[in-house]
Amino acid sequence: MREFFLPKKDYRVVFFIGKGGVGKTTSSAAAAVALADKGYRTLIVSLDPAHNLGDVLMEKLSDKPKKIAENLYASELDMEKLIKSYLKHLEENLKHMYRYLTVINLEKYFEVLSFSPGIEEYATLEAVKEILMKGDEWDVIVFDTPPTGLTLRVLALPRISLIWTDKLIEIRRAILERRAAIANIHGEQEFVVEGERIKLPTKEEEDPVMKELKAYRKEVAFVESVLTDPDKTSVVAVMNPEMLPLYETERAYESLKKFRIPFNMIVMNKVFELKGEVPELKAKLEAQERVLMEVSEKFKGVDIVKIPIFPEEPRGVERLRELGGAIIGER
Repeated sequence: MREFFLPKKDYRVVFFIGKGGVGKTTSSAAAAVALADKGYRTLIVSLDPAHNLGDVLMEKLSDKPKKIAENLYASELDMEKLIKSYLKHLEENLKHMYRYLTVINLEKYFEVLSFSPGIEEYATLEAVKEILMKGDEWDVIVFDTPPTGLTLRVLALPRISLIWTDKLIEIRRAILERRAAIANIHGEQEFVVEGERIKLPTKEEEDPVMKELKAYRKEVAFVESVLTDPDKTSVVAVMNPEMLPLYETERAYESLKKFRIPFNMIVMNKVFELKGEVPELKAKLEAQERVLMEVSEKFKGVDIVKIPIFPEEPRGVERLRELGGAIIGER
């Protein structure tokens, strides 16, 4: 069995990534079934807004883990619900931190923010973080992800967020230092909000903004530590033996390397395997062979598994078992 599927430090996280339509959901579900069959308590989560995981497993899923088979649980996250929950959390925190700024219409601000670029990525990262923080409930967590572009932005967010948060902490520290200097000359500033007297903080330990920034940094640093740990996280790319999926897999490989996220395996899905010659498919087979050769040359040290085209698409736990065994290394 391939070791990058095995839990070493508490639990293992496996992200299945790839271009839309390459068979990512089927491959991730098959691997989850095979891991559960091996006795590992396995959770598979669909992060893709266009959910197909329930269709592949032939089960109706929600955002709560549902038992599918022995050791196997599955859920599909509702993106709209995630965004609303994320914005509600932000709104509550901001209202608490900036109570003295009553002139700000936060409700109107968050109505606009829900359509802001990047909000889907941050809401997805928040959901991943919540799952990882409860990771010790599972042996293996498998993520069936959205198409590559969105997934890479989500996986890059922890490192980017740490850079931004460190800068914001630095700016906030400078603000507090200036406040303290002014307070030494003019005395501490106070405001009355809804009958409550509020002192403008001048020290880090009293400042709710600084507390929130530090708490957020700790959470993001935790997620990044999991994503960059080769003993905890594995990335499996699913592709078809065609040039466009190859180009996308290459870009993903380079991006993940930049953010130090382990890239372990390629599932080469829907490979034609014909016993006799079919003239009409000759060009297709030649193009497939070129892609297979390029993948072998370009991804040195990465496991490559070839999955043939099945007469029927695998659906349901029983049909997924054979495919899963090939992916995790049992067949």
